[in-house]
Amino acid sequence: MKYFKFAQISQDTGISWAIAQPVSGPSWPDLPGLDVSASIQLSHNPTYYIAQVNDTAVANPDNHIFELTAGEYAEQLKQHVMYQLNKEKDSIYQEEYNFRQSIFSKYHDTASTAGIYKYEQAKALVADATAAALDVRAEATARGVAPAVMAGRIITNHEDFRAKEAKIAGIRGKIFDRVSTYVFNLDDADASYAEFLTQDVVGTRTEQVLENGAMVERVVDVKVGKYQLGLGARFQHG
Repeated sequence: MKYFKFAQISQDTGISWAIAQPVSGPSWPDLPGLDVSASIQLSHNPTYYIAQVNDTAVANPDNHIFELTAGEYAEQLKQHVMYQLNKEKDSIYQEEYNFRQSIFSKYHDTASTAGIYKYEQAKALVADATAAALDVRAEATARGVAPAVMAGRIITNHEDFRAKEAKIAGIRGKIFDRVSTYVFNLDDADASYAEFLTQDVVGTRTEQVLENGAMVERVVDVKVGKYQLGLGARFQHG
């Protein structure tokens, strides 16, 4: 087995795309044993691919077809993985921010702030019907419901808000820690890469599939890359 790094070539000319603009559709270098489906396009340098091929494969550096040592191949694979992990780490908080906006957008900042002290008043009112709870009573009057009813709604809504917030923060923290502590082992590059590609099963869902001419329901796993936040799926199904 040999390790190679290469670019695609023009189908008509055979010239590497790394050398000249393609004049025809993409094709692959003639490398014995090359499994295109198993070749890896480098995320940090997407012009190039790396792959394992047969021992009879011959390099052509002038056409950007390079043979790599095992160590060089492992280093390229490491850079490919770490580039993606660094991008994921950079985007995690933005993804969390966007998801929070979609979940909590109906709450203005002032409502969230007021909710804290109204929650405490609501708990006091539930515990003692004679408690002052001035803000809860004022809202109840404006809404036309009994203070006890208003207190119950405030408590339910506030605790639902807190539960969702805690779940979002917990998921984000877990994946950020996982991405941050990932270690690529150059001495076992294939295993490290396989670990990077691992998927978490975060739940199940039903889907309609055509089977023997009829639509039937099937339960399928919901999967997210182990080192990807995928906050929507993790929150909904986790």
